[in-house]
Amino acid sequence: MYIEEKGKENKDIIVMLHGANFVHSFGRQYVLAEKYHLIVPHLMGYGNETDKTFNAEEQVKELAEYIASLKQKLFLVGFSLGAQIGYKLVSEHEELFNAAILVSPWLDKNEKMLKFAMEQNEKQFKSFKKKWMCNLIGLMNGLPKAQRKEFVEQMQKVSIETVRNSVDNGITLESVKGFENVKIPVYALAGEKEQIEVTESVKAMAEKNPNCRYEIWEKAAHNIPPLFYKRFNELILNVESEI
Repeated sequence: MYIEEKGKENKDIIVMLHGANFVHSFGRQYVLAEKYHLIVPHLMGYGNETDKTFNAEEQVKELAEYIASLKQKLFLVGFSLGAQIGYKLVSEHEELFNAAILVSPWLDKNEKMLKFAMEQNEKQFKSFKKKWMCNLIGLMNGLPKAQRKEFVEQMQKVSIETVRNSVDNGITLESVKGFENVKIPVYALAGEKEQIEVTESVKAMAEKNPNCRYEIWEKAAHNIPPLFYKRFNELILNVESEI
């Protein structure tokens, strides 16, 4: 598993699980490396892991083994696909973490929405293979210039199988067991302009577990980490200070 590390000299660790396609989903959070040791694993099939095909079960197992090897509890932050992986990780391996922020997890799924999401992602996949279009998508998603350039090159190697497995990954409110028993603080966020399945997912998380609080951010869509980074970074710092 390819790992990016920033601020290695710092003691407290924040592990950041990126969204599908965008290994630099948290590019606007890298400034936190001034105080914290940031660990950014490249999920299977993306970034520098494109020689693999994404598989949710294998990814959770790989991450759990790696995090356990660090011999200290971590603060987990996940976005989109990374938030779904984070939900399963926290539910099944709570002992590895001291807090979590999960942004835009899609956990409330049905066949109709899965079919629609698959069609949209397959269409977007074709756009990613056009470098100029890929660069534009990166710009619209708030990636800084250097990260955008890297994103364009990485996306040329992503397979359609990885995209399909990321969409239909089997992680749902019903399929993952144990979240209702998690004792660490969990913050579930979504933007008010996101699809209702995402906003309903974070509400359901809070209903399942009294240690989970949810927030729906006004004016935000599926873009909280890159475009609402000042508020988001402040939240990370506040949660970290309370751990």
